[in-house]
Amino acid sequence: MTRRPGPPPSLLAALFGRIGALMVAIILAIGVMAYISAQRRIDEIYDGQLIIGANVLRALMAEELHAPPVAPGAGALEVDDAPLLSREDRRAFDNYAEWRMFRVWRGGQLALRSDTGPLIARPPATEGFSQTRDHRWKWRVYTLRVPDSDVTVQVGERTDIRLVLVTGVVLGLAIPLLALIPTVAVLIWLSLNQGLSSLRVLIDQIGQRTLRDLSPLELNAWPRDLHPLVRSINLLLERINRARQQERRFLDDAAHQLRTPLAAVKLQAQMIAHETEPAERESLTRALVEGVDRASNLTDQLLTLARLEAQLEVARGGDLRREAVAALADLAPLAARRGVGFSFEGEVLACPGDPVLLRLIAVNLIENAIHHAPPGSEITVRLGCTHDTPYLEVIDQGPGIPASERDKVVRRFYRGAENTERGSGLGLAIVLEAARLLDGQLVLGERGDGGPGLRARVEFPQPTGAFA
Repeated sequence: MTRRPGPPPSLLAALFGRIGALMVAIILAIGVMAYISAQRRIDEIYDGQLIIGANVLRALMAEELHAPPVAPGAGALEVDDAPLLSREDRRAFDNYAEWRMFRVWRGGQLALRSDTGPLIARPPATEGFSQTRDHRWKWRVYTLRVPDSDVTVQVGERTDIRLVLVTGVVLGLAIPLLALIPTVAVLIWLSLNQGLSSLRVLIDQIGQRTLRDLSPLELNAWPRDLHPLVRSINLLLERINRARQQERRFLDDAAHQLRTPLAAVKLQAQMIAHETEPAERESLTRALVEGVDRASNLTDQLLTLARLEAQLEVARGGDLRREAVAALADLAPLAARRGVGFSFEGEVLACPGDPVLLRLIAVNLIENAIHHAPPGSEITVRLGCTHDTPYLEVIDQGPGIPASERDKVVRRFYRGAENTERGSGLGLAIVLEAARLLDGQLVLGERGDGGPGLRARVEFPQPTGAFA
């Protein structure tokens, strides 16, 4: 059983989650930086105290350090063994000494020591800081060598005391920040909710629009951040309005153009019903069939044009030569009835495009030429390439189209004043629309040899290939 995906998260929740994650990351970064800074600073202070403590111990015990050396095998004197402190001072010193230690060496032998700290067999050879540990704690020890003597003083302290202090500093900084998180979260939520209110109003206004109200939205009525969205919506409304107007014009034109042939068919059918003469009845029947054919052809062209205008995607892989040859084969019977011949010239190696659109272009150009070419004339269908631009052109020997009307004949249902041939006026409109879908263009001009006629050429975009 397939599981349906859940509803997508809201924009408000997504923004709140991202800002909340950013806020938590900032707090963590502040905590890490505060921990590192506090640790570095406390290490500097406590290391300085160890250095000062070692020098103070050396100064206070100058006399003891210049006394005769300790006899080999004699134990080192511990602080607790010297009755130099009162009971209160001893208690305070014991509390302090729990995490501090010192050692005094003379001639490589331990002369004086505290009763805390790790066991050290001998002092290090170099002066400075070192790390050591006992069975429980880790210690940081500073070693001081007294100049002009064989005395070495060591002062150290447990590192966990520093960690406790650093932790206290970081917690003292982090707890107020953590306490602010709920308050900041509520403020962020309210701010985002208020900030998205304009978007909700915009959505409501768009949802209330109908096909009768496609007027653009007022741009200055919205926050500047929503201006790109409002412009896009206005552009979409303009396209929808233009498409509706174009559809309305198309339906009006189609209804007007179909009304005449359908009325003629109805009249001819009524005349056949009342005609008793066989010869006249046969003539009326032929006229009725021709009227039905014209109406059927007009309907097909209208549907073709409507499909072209609604087509959004264009296929590839078509062959212009193959489609042109197929169009010639389809229209050969019509050309034969009108006594018109064909000549096919040129070659194009590659012209990728939708095969249906290529066939429509070729069929309508050739059929338009057949209807206007005089009997006994020849129509030239030529393939070629100019400046890496492939083209298909159809040249006839008809009356041609005046230069002043060449921009008008590509309109739907337009027929020139001198045009006496029957037709719907949709052929060149279909060619123009199909060429537009293929990113091509339709060019109407005169014959190159100066004779009467029309040269209709469709130029296609440059493909990735060579032409001949």
